[in-house]
Amino acid sequence: MTMRRRTLLGLATTVLAHPAVAAAYPDRPVRLVVPFAPGGGTDLMARAVAQAMSGMLGQQIIIDNRSGGNGTIGTQHVAQAKPDGYTGLIATGSELSLKPLLEANLPYDVDRDFAPAVLLGITPVVIAVHPSLPVTNIQGLIAFAKAQPRGIDVANPGNGGAMHVAVALLALRAGITVQHVPYRGAGPAVADTVAGNVKIVASGLPPVLAQARQGRLRMIAVTTPRRTPAAPEVPTLEEAGIAGFDMSNAVGLVVPRGTPAEAVERLNAAANAAVREAEVRRVFLENGVEPLGSTVEEYGTYVRAEREHYREWIRLTGIVMD
Repeated sequence: MTMRRRTLLGLATTVLAHPAVAAAYPDRPVRLVVPFAPGGGTDLMARAVAQAMSGMLGQQIIIDNRSGGNGTIGTQHVAQAKPDGYTGLIATGSELSLKPLLEANLPYDVDRDFAPAVLLGITPVVIAVHPSLPVTNIQGLIAFAKAQPRGIDVANPGNGGAMHVAVALLALRAGITVQHVPYRGAGPAVADTVAGNVKIVASGLPPVLAQARQGRLRMIAVTTPRRTPAAPEVPTLEEAGIAGFDMSNAVGLVVPRGTPAEAVERLNAAANAAVREAEVRRVFLENGVEPLGSTVEEYGTYVRAEREHYREWIRLTGIVMD
């Protein structure tokens, strides 16, 4: 955990050096596939980065939303795309690190089909409650759960996702019983919690942040080892006494394996410059994402390490897909 944390923190301060690349690339628009519907946190991040990259590369960066299968449809599309530098995927840890461990028949293989380009940023899983619930922190939630005969219901964006794993791990370490309530995405899970149909939700930060700012939800903890810059008032699980809890949802750019190295380096340089721009950073932070940037190699190392952590958490919690 400590090594992973040091690696992650180092990505934000790495001095990037890129070899000279062919000026001819790109000579036409580049398409970045977002495997989720428009309007979500990942989509907003992608659009902010794409706009900045367009100016740097001198070509339009087109966002192509291909939702379905909790990210699988768009990811498969890019896996099968021509590796020419003109198609990329805005991917989360779910598609690259978690789903390959839980779904035996995925129509893509991360190691075979993709090459890393750049880590864009990370967002924590956040635990939030409906304001009517008499809970203001994790210790209060644990006490509340232990007082319920059947434990507590917790909404999440879907079975087998990072939020499902986070709550299962929390339940194991806190000694509480949790009934997982999966939805078809973070939007419906958060909306049903705002409506009071379920009182607790585990989600990525972006869809919760806006509701919390309007007083419709109360954020009580994040799952990263340090507080998120997007909501610095929210304590970490480690601060609440759940030691060693380090889980974040990384968002990055990958390309079909076999994409020319010159194109990958050019995309990496443009994306790193983009996440340093003030407007891009504003969009990221307003949507609960910490902007980072990385070298190609660092992002590849991060994805492999993240997968091994998920492998251990799945083993500990016994999560299986229905």
